[in-house]
Amino acid sequence: MSGETGQPKRSRLASLAGLVLLLSGGALLLYDRFRPAVTLEEVPATEAERTALEPGGAFPITALTRYALRRGNASVTLTVADYRDARNQSHRVTLFPADRLRHDTWKAVGEAIIRHTDGNALFLAWWDDAQRIHFLSGRETWLDRPAAAAFPDDEERSVWGKVAGGFAAVPDASRRLARWLTMEADAALEAMKAELPAERPVYLLVCLDDLARLGEIEALAGVRLPFEAARFPGGDLHGQIAAVQQWARQDVDQASYLVQQTPGAGVQAWRITTPQGRDTLLARLLPFTTSLARPLPQAQTVYQSGWGSHITIYALNFSEGKM
Repeated sequence: MSGETGQPKRSRLASLAGLVLLLSGGALLLYDRFRPAVTLEEVPATEAERTALEPGGAFPITALTRYALRRGNASVTLTVADYRDARNQSHRVTLFPADRLRHDTWKAVGEAIIRHTDGNALFLAWWDDAQRIHFLSGRETWLDRPAAAAFPDDEERSVWGKVAGGFAAVPDASRRLARWLTMEADAALEAMKAELPAERPVYLLVCLDDLARLGEIEALAGVRLPFEAARFPGGDLHGQIAAVQQWARQDVDQASYLVQQTPGAGVQAWRITTPQGRDTLLARLLPFTTSLARPLPQAQTVYQSGWGSHITIYALNFSEGKM
């Protein structure tokens, strides 16, 4: 059994800044800048979606919008909620009422954040995760909107600006987070220690879906990560894992991979091809095989979702020494 790897996987799946990888409703859709133009069409929200999102989170939803994102014959629907916080400031968040697995996983995350953190907590997460953290728990996040510079492609910039509720007026927070994620882990944590507020408990959330945002992270950090992806279709998980392991060992000195289940669409696998890539903060925080046995002493796991370690929350403890 082999994955749909085609040409060198990185060239199609993660190297392009214009890449959009959407995992929604159990479907895996790959979009890149060489395919037909992307369009975003507003469609009515269903009553079932409204019911699934009530009660929504820490704040009541003021409006619900569904967008049909299309490129060629492929399409995916995004459900976006508008809400106002306790200071009457408007926010927007993408939720998953039609994807019960993601919906329930994120709902549990919101409950865990409320359980395990206090109101003074500060969360670092990529912008779409950060929006969900704020909506579900009310906790403050390091950033809450994407940076326009993360989308060099005009069409994708227009799409994500609309979905996200606009871009950050000052993109520095996104740039710094992107840079930290792509740095060697210990150096990144030292840089974070120097910049983040020492008087507040700081948490960092990572999600396997963040790998869909590699193009954005790379564009803002100005580096290319040695991550490659391949899709392994079918329903035989044992056979898929064996194929993933064989693929992960090809042309590398040490197999470093993770497997992301996509119900109804097989599995999506990622591998890291260089020792430097395996040492980046992003790699060390995600459940790659080479990272699981090397936990960072400065990042204590306080929560991990049951669905294939899909989401992990770390408490950052900068008083701990290097490994």
